[in-house]
Amino acid sequence: MNDHICKCLKTTCGVLILGMCILLLPVNTPAESNLIEDFSFDDCDPFQARARIMEVNARRAELIAAEQTIHVVDWSFDDRQLTTELMDADGDPLELGSLRQGQWILVKGFRHIKGGVIASLIQRIEQPQRSRPVVRKISKTSRRNKRIRQRAAAKNH
Repeated sequence: MNDHICKCLKTTCGVLILGMCILLLPVNTPAESNLIEDFSFDDCDPFQARARIMEVNARRAELIAAEQTIHVVDWSFDDRQLTTELMDADGDPLELGSLRQGQWILVKGFRHIKGGVIASLIQRIEQPQRSRPVVRKISKTSRRNKRIRQRAAAKNH
């Protein structure tokens, strides 16, 4: 009986310690915490994409689109200001919390050295229209049609 109580007590203590460790981890850190320290306009390549939003995290001021983490920022450093402009399809101001998964956006900004994109513009857009593939008919008298027939005849022999 003592062994059973001892095992239960060890398991319970282990679960409690694990739970406390998880609770002590930092959950929400702003997107700007370490990014501004490593940011330089000279070191970052421009970025532009039209993409569907995969995830929005307003607490961290970031979203995921085009398989990139897009950071929404409001930075002042040196003599420059970088603020992400959020707007709807008509160009009216927009809140980050109003963006939803599945919506289409246009993102312009800079690729950060440590990964992700620092956005200068995020604009909600309408879903792009799919273009139909161009189908060209091959004339029976064309050289291409003759080559296709010759190859088919060669395979059959």
